[in-house]
Amino acid sequence: MNCKKFYLIIYFLAFYSGIIWLFYRLNRSRQRILVFHHIIPDHLIDNSFEQKIVCSSKSHFERIIDIVNKRFEVTTQIGKANSAIITFDDGYRAALTADAVLSNYGNNAYFFLPLSNVNGGPLWNDKIMGWIAYVSPGEYIIAGKAYYLNSQSSRQKAYQDIIEYIRANDYNYSSIIEQLELITPFYKLAISEEYKNIRFRGLTQEDIIQIKQKGHKIGGHSINHDILSLLQPEKLKHDFQQCSAQINKLFNCGVYAYPYGHTRDVSIECVKECAASGFSAAVMNEYVPNETRHTLSRMKIGHYTSKYEIDAELSGFKQWLRNILRWKK
Repeated sequence: MNCKKFYLIIYFLAFYSGIIWLFYRLNRSRQRILVFHHIIPDHLIDNSFEQKIVCSSKSHFERIIDIVNKRFEVTTQIGKANSAIITFDDGYRAALTADAVLSNYGNNAYFFLPLSNVNGGPLWNDKIMGWIAYVSPGEYIIAGKAYYLNSQSSRQKAYQDIIEYIRANDYNYSSIIEQLELITPFYKLAISEEYKNIRFRGLTQEDIIQIKQKGHKIGGHSINHDILSLLQPEKLKHDFQQCSAQINKLFNCGVYAYPYGHTRDVSIECVKECAASGFSAAVMNEYVPNETRHTLSRMKIGHYTSKYEIDAELSGFKQWLRNILRWKK
């Protein structure tokens, strides 16, 4: 029996033995902030690694939102006990598919937008991810290294390797994109126009107006979706200043989502600049044990296929189990 099946059995037993429901009760004072990225119509779902990492099918998202609505009041009020907040990062037109689902439940959500993606796209990281996912199979020399892109696993490994290369080499992603464009321009990749319009094109100003009119919140998510911890101090400050200047303009709330949002990506300096810039709250992209108003935890449940695993996460049982296992190590 593999590890994943073992844990699914634990969640199943915890669900039917009442342990999950006990954890819901014990954690009833908590608020759950959920993070999703791109909600894609079912007929456009393929086996690409980029979809595996950041996309959820519309039907799967509907199943998750149905569970969330049965367990909690869905709200946009930060800090409300025993409620759930639904959030989306990056500001692509896949947000419109998400809105269509949320409308059926009367839910409002947060959509966090990088400034450069409004009427734009794709963002630098998605351009690299999309290129590696959809370029024709073959051998490619990227940053002086040969990559054999002949399977989704080899493509995912190459993407992760290239992002680590960018992190370790002066954070110069522009040179990588230039290399990729010389090999095959992004617009020539085998990506259908329908999928490209949903997944790789940013929301338009008109889209954003409509989303706000429906009661959704639009928040900050940097200028270019940079890894903030790698920016020089003056660039970091400039990034937050440019974003906070859009509060009560492009943004109709003072909430911010850190790009990437993991501890390695969000330094103490990032948190300080965020608070100083005028944002009233900010969310990470992981569980934060000692969270503050500007380092709020988020749960990533978009790829859970088992309702028992979803309930284990939402109830707090799964995090409790992680903590126990970490303590035993």
